[in-house]
Amino acid sequence: MPKLINYGKKDMHLETALITIFVLFITLMFIFYSNLLLDKPALDSVVSSNYLSDEMLAIFRTLCAILSLVTLAWVALDPKGSPDYPLYFEERINRKRHSSGITRLAAFTMWHFGLFGISFAISAIASWIHISGNEVPDWMLISSPALFATAYSCAILVTFVVSFHIIDNELERGNNIDHLFYWYEIVMHNLNVIILGIALIINNMEMDWRYFSLPIIFGIIYVFWARLYVFLAGVYIYNFLDPRLKGAPLIHIILLMFLMFSFLIVMFFEKLIDWNVVIGSLFIILFTFSIIRIKQPEYAE
Repeated sequence: MPKLINYGKKDMHLETALITIFVLFITLMFIFYSNLLLDKPALDSVVSSNYLSDEMLAIFRTLCAILSLVTLAWVALDPKGSPDYPLYFEERINRKRHSSGITRLAAFTMWHFGLFGISFAISAIASWIHISGNEVPDWMLISSPALFATAYSCAILVTFVVSFHIIDNELERGNNIDHLFYWYEIVMHNLNVIILGIALIINNMEMDWRYFSLPIIFGIIYVFWARLYVFLAGVYIYNFLDPRLKGAPLIHIILLMFLMFSFLIVMFFEKLIDWNVVIGSLFIILFTFSIIRIKQPEYAE
């Protein structure tokens, strides 16, 4: 990866754009022709649990949605803000800046945690509608498992990249990483996968194999946003998303493949739990604690 995150004699922005657009087109065609967003899951698979009452499941989902809202609001409204080290587009170097206000919501971390909140909010509303004795709208039945699968897949990517790339990368550059261990960063980088793992265990949601396409779409949308953000702020929050890098086309493909692989992990966990909840839960626990990084490295303090 370090060799890919360098500039060559020729900028690769055109090649990166063509590859990204091609993948987007193929994925959208798959979604359309596979009728992915038309097939309605069974009601019980969305609003019930084998281990919690309908009311307890609804409360759990509601609290998760509130956690997302409170966390993101805190990030945007916290007057002290936070330092970060984005890539300045014109200078092509990473440099410290002070980030505060709504612009802090531009990072993929915040995007995925917003998706996390939307997923739980829709599922919670579906649960409460069912509990009230009313009919749950089809769009909620369709979107609940789709959004959950997408949010969990993106969460795995976020946690993995932060734990095994961003933290160590900033340490190698001699940058202060205290901001990566603020309470809300720990929530978005670590508690995200913990909560989603718990939700996968207690939910009855089934992971349709066709959902693999949705994290890819979400990732590509963010890639487009990252390019737009350059015009707004003059920086790439993540230096590896600069399409001019000599390895940019390959980096983008690797990241999209990682999202797809993350979904395969989620689907594997769901099938494993369906087969044996004890073994499935054990796998989820071991995997989750192998990728989270809650404590700041001692040599960085």
